Amino acid sequence: MEIKDETREMEEDYTEERQEDIFFTLLSGKTVTEKIETSRGAFTVKFPKQKDIIAIDRRIAFMRGGIPAESFDAVGNFNLQKVATLDVMVEGGPRWFDNLRERNRNWSWGEVPDAGFVDEVYAKAYEFRLNVQGKFGKNEEEAHSAVPDGEDVQAPVGDGLFSGVAAKSGGV
Repeated sequence: MEIKDETREMEEDYTEERQEDIFFTLLSGKTVTEKIETSRGAFTVKFPKQKDIIAIDRRIAFMRGGIPAESFDAVGNFNLQKVATLDVMVEGGPRWFDNLRERNRNWSWGEVPDAGFVDEVYAKAYEFRLNVQGKFGKNEEEAHSAVPDGEDVQAPVGDGLFSGVAAKSGGV
């Protein structure tokens, strides 16, 4: 995994401790990238920030051509999601890929004839995204701080209709 500067500069400096936290690193104008190996070469993918997620959603809306999402089946919507995600996340790749993008600024992963290859690149890019997302410093104990099952169950109320009923915590 590599961390590099975005094209814009941030004026605010963060403490040394915060600069080591990936969340604050991304906030300070850096981009996290990684090379992923595929059957057709290595590609450089970036972690998508919220602005990139919005760009992906806008691409999907454009590709639908004004037709509501409900008019597409799940497979069709997922295919649009994969193409738009790769259009935004993939920054570079093997020479053949970079040459295609250089010759046609509007080139899209929708041009790829092999759906299996698109699936392969998408799966690896998505795995990278989840890996980075998992490093945002969530404390495992805080995430599971709900009351354990059966603990703090109140005494029966009224006629006792719901006595002995315990709720499970977590999960929605």
